[in-house]
Amino acid sequence: MNAYEKRRENAYRLFGEAGYSKAIIGDPMEIYYLTGRHIIPYERFYGLVLDIPHQNAKMINPSVDTGCMKDSGIEEVVYTDTEGPASRIASLTSDAASIAVDRNYYSMAVGDLFPYSGEKIGNAGKIIARLRMKKDAEEIKIMRFAAEIVDKALAFVKNEIHPGMSEKELYQMLYSFMSKFPDFNTDEVIILALGGPHSANPHGASGDYRFQPGDVVLMDFCAYYKYYWSDITRCMFLGEPSNSKLPEIYQIVKGANQAAFQIIRPGIKAKEIDRAARDYITEAGYGEYFLHRTGHGLGLSVHEEPYITPDNELVMEEGMTHTDEPGIYLDGIGGIRLEDDILVTHNGAERLTQFSKNFEDMIIPI
Repeated sequence: MNAYEKRRENAYRLFGEAGYSKAIIGDPMEIYYLTGRHIIPYERFYGLVLDIPHQNAKMINPSVDTGCMKDSGIEEVVYTDTEGPASRIASLTSDAASIAVDRNYYSMAVGDLFPYSGEKIGNAGKIIARLRMKKDAEEIKIMRFAAEIVDKALAFVKNEIHPGMSEKELYQMLYSFMSKFPDFNTDEVIILALGGPHSANPHGASGDYRFQPGDVVLMDFCAYYKYYWSDITRCMFLGEPSNSKLPEIYQIVKGANQAAFQIIRPGIKAKEIDRAARDYITEAGYGEYFLHRTGHGLGLSVHEEPYITPDNELVMEEGMTHTDEPGIYLDGIGGIRLEDDILVTHNGAERLTQFSKNFEDMIIPI
């Protein structure tokens, strides 16, 4: 049994325990997770139909993508553009007493295609999300290499950043370096390169600002490798920081990052991890400047469960992966965020991203 068959077996079990007889999965990343086949739907309907009692799966797909499930062991149920998918959906689901549908993915317009005969209609996405939270050995192997890519990218650009370089130029340099790795996916890109006061915007966009001596240069970027994400943030300085607040908040954020990491282990709640980082920053006098959650899950999506928020009661388990990324943002001065990718192990946690966070290592001589 390969990894995808094992995941489908687990899905049948969870859907069965929840009382469903059929499930329709539409999210391309969830389909990939269960089949190993990557699809690009555009505006057409795709649906992986799981038959829970019989433990088999069939794929409803348009004729333009005939063969999308080749060698996967999953039968294709094909429709033409003229026919549309409604009759195929009905043929596979009309006998279901209860059905779960990927409600977070399908639009309300697609809902008219589902001829529900049962009274129980649930959200399939929630059950698949539970499966995806815990990574298997192959997923962890892929994510380790994705983390290596961002570490290597930082090492490369550290020697290239200089006064006069623009945020856009650094963005392009990071992308160009990472895209040379085999199996690096280029259909999605997430790179933030922000300099000076612009770094105080947690979700700013790289623009025409040119770095100046004393600037902080914040880089928050991802490698999308074999459809799995890494995500890292580091802050470098062009010579000595121009504002004395920057070294101060750097060390506070670094301490908060470590405070969260130290308590991560199976059995602890996500909100407790957030509290460790948030309390550290608050006690240092900057609580109001920590503007976001401490982290988010990472895997086939760059943001997924487990979310490391102040109110998430989710209990951490071995195999979960998430970020650890506290930050402090001072308007007009700059922002500091330090982000690592974390794997929950059987008795603690491991950092997948390894690039230094020592303040001295972040100074770029000019």
